[in-house]
Amino acid sequence: MGALRVRSALPALVAAALALGACTANEDRQAAICPRAGILPDANTVVLFRDGPGRDLTDVIAQAQIVDVAVGCVYTSGRRPPGVTLDLQIAIAAERGPADRARRAALPYFVAILDGDQNIVAKEYFEARFEFPDNRTRVGRVDELEPVIPLRSNFDGPSYRVMVGFQLNADQLAWNRRQRGER
Repeated sequence: MGALRVRSALPALVAAALALGACTANEDRQAAICPRAGILPDANTVVLFRDGPGRDLTDVIAQAQIVDVAVGCVYTSGRRPPGVTLDLQIAIAAERGPADRARRAALPYFVAILDGDQNIVAKEYFEARFEFPDNRTRVGRVDELEPVIPLRSNFDGPSYRVMVGFQLNADQLAWNRRQRGER
């Protein structure tokens, strides 16, 4: 996947509608089909609790949700090896909890690329940093990444998938799964 550049649009609150599936192509091709992008259901939210056994609302430092993921793409052809460059936009909203004293949070997330057989062929980690200025309890951001997927043929591009999620520890994953079961 290579080094990805992260551009953050702050404080563009996550409600900014992302145009899903906007693909572009070389002039000599008709509109290409981009790899699909999605949010891993068990990793779409994260809750940070203060140290200790408490796990109620008063123990929450921050919580966040990956709200939307959009992807556009450009296929390369000609003299270069075939590949697809993605324009990946990840919208994340964060909320400050009652236990927060620092007025900021750093939340790790990942971007994984899966091939047509659902094998992870690349995975990179990022950190979404949030500041809660003044009396704000909610903030958002849109991170833009540009992963490049090398392909055997440009026809292989649509078989790839991009999955995004928070990098959770075992307790956070169990918390998310319990919360999903209660809904």
